[in-house]
Amino acid sequence: MHMKATDLNRALNYVDDAYLMEADTPYKVIETESKEIKPMKTQKRAFRILLAAALIGVLSITAYAAEMLPIHKLESGKTKHYESYSDVDRAIAQVGLEVSVPEEFENGFRFQGVDVGQTIGKDARDEKVLTYRQLSVSYENPQGQELTLLIRADMKEVSETESIPSISRTVDTIAARYYLDHYKFVPGDYKLSEAEEEWAKQPNNHVTYGSDTVQERDVAFLCWTEDGICYSLLDQNILNPDTLFAMAGDLIQQ
Repeated sequence: MHMKATDLNRALNYVDDAYLMEADTPYKVIETESKEIKPMKTQKRAFRILLAAALIGVLSITAYAAEMLPIHKLESGKTKHYESYSDVDRAIAQVGLEVSVPEEFENGFRFQGVDVGQTIGKDARDEKVLTYRQLSVSYENPQGQELTLLIRADMKEVSETESIPSISRTVDTIAARYYLDHYKFVPGDYKLSEAEEEWAKQPNNHVTYGSDTVQERDVAFLCWTEDGICYSLLDQNILNPDTLFAMAGDLIQQ
């Protein structure tokens, strides 16, 4: 079952206050029922958090969770940001995973910061029925291109996504899937045309409310699971997919 669970209200309400002050981000709500996202008005770092939270909206509730847990909505809870690579071990400990986060990839993408974020599943009465944490690690190369590495535990309650992968490939015995999602950013009072409403219903298409003007943007994800841990490389630059597969190889082989 695709997550489209009624709504994802207050999705970014609990982001660390100091982080919000630095990012200057006054608006923080995400909707998943209609695949809508109301983004924070931010610069680079806050937009990375928005996209990481947006990924919640494309998660799928498994058959197990649909039967065992009355999950009505997912919310992104409190987020803690760390600037220094020396804090990575502390961030990993907070998530409770045994993972290795590289400071730099062979292709020049270098560590810029890490966020520890919380996702909360609630039932129709707004009671918590599921909570988990994930790492969101930011990288940038000398050309100013950015990538985000998302890491969370593989859970039987939540699966990857129902989007259709553009490329599926085996990387050192691990199955990896490349997705290319399409976002339309529109002002809060924007009325979708019938054609746009039909477009938004298609797999991999999302409408995002909160921008000053109508804009369209592609976002790529490369996802894989290894040793009970789910990894996603989030790419706003739409690099050659081979670049992401190579980086996945670096992570898998480390």
